[in-house]
Amino acid sequence: MQFSIQQELFTILPDVTIGMVVARGVDNTHPSREIEILLNETIDEMKKNFVFEKAQEHPRIKPWRDAFSRLGISGSKFPSSIESMARRVLKGDPFPRINPLVDLYNSVSLKHLVPMGGHDLDTIKGDIHLRFAEGWEPFVPMGGGERITVPKGELVYCDDEEVLTRNWVWRQCEKDKATEKTKNIFIPIDVLGEVGRECADKIIRELFDLIPKYLGGSLFSAVLSREKTSVEFSI
Repeated sequence: MQFSIQQELFTILPDVTIGMVVARGVDNTHPSREIEILLNETIDEMKKNFVFEKAQEHPRIKPWRDAFSRLGISGSKFPSSIESMARRVLKGDPFPRINPLVDLYNSVSLKHLVPMGGHDLDTIKGDIHLRFAEGWEPFVPMGGGERITVPKGELVYCDDEEVLTRNWVWRQCEKDKATEKTKNIFIPIDVLGEVGRECADKIIRELFDLIPKYLGGSLFSAVLSREKTSVEFSI
């Protein structure tokens, strides 16, 4: 299997860095008190130490508004996943607990204020791409909803048959969400700016520590940028 980034993205945003972790053979079937505590501590820490009035004013989140603008995406209409998560925490709304694997990478995402998702590799058809839509690709939003065709030119994560995440890091599809049955998962780590490689490496190290510790399995990682736009991996 291959993960690749369309070269044209780096013409618009040359400093994009995409880390990735592939976890194989994880056991996501049992509740984890340790992961629950980890997520709760991350949320409490954010509430206590977040000094900005609005989530989008944070220097780790604001660049997503700027990047979306350069891509022709409305950051207010389609906020990045990390902005949406931070808003939920800061408003005091209940933070969703999904399953141990999702809760784990959500806690890491919130800790570093970096968008991260999880895609069940056993549902993927062909390869995974971060590219501009060609105008034929279908999308069904997570949680259900109308099946649509994604507009041409929208930046998406996709496999060879359909869109996995619309507007880069806005909304994921239904088919590849991580569930209790998920054993093999692809986790992209989307980073902007000069902190890119250092931040991606740090998050990868944390996932290499936390996932095997609590969920077992074996891991593979890579970091992609304009110098390296694709990588091969196996399930």
